[in-house]
Amino acid sequence: MIDAAVPEKVVGIVTDILDKRFGDVDGLTIEQVKVIPKIDHDGDDYLHIYVIFDGDQKLLDPGWTVTLYRRIAPQLIELGVESLPTRSFVEKSDWEEVYAEEYGRIE
Repeated sequence: MIDAAVPEKVVGIVTDILDKRFGDVDGLTIEQVKVIPKIDHDGDDYLHIYVIFDGDQKLLDPGWTVTLYRRIAPQLIELGVESLPTRSFVEKSDWEEVYAEEYGRIE
């Protein structure tokens, strides 16, 4: 079981790494990171990382975003997260329309 404090710590880790990479990119804003604990079809715990952004999705370099797990893996291991997290980059308007009711509005 993933400790209850872990998702918020992962939010901080991911937010820091995204700020370093995309913080000064004109036309793109990382609005918020949400980390939701989930259970897979085998009953195993994992985290899903939602990166909510506003702006031009083409500015989210897929060559970089696909390596997000590798970039945060050492910190996740230190927090006791053994499973591979999943991740989604979600447009702000899509978040409000599709995900907000279940996972909360952007703060």
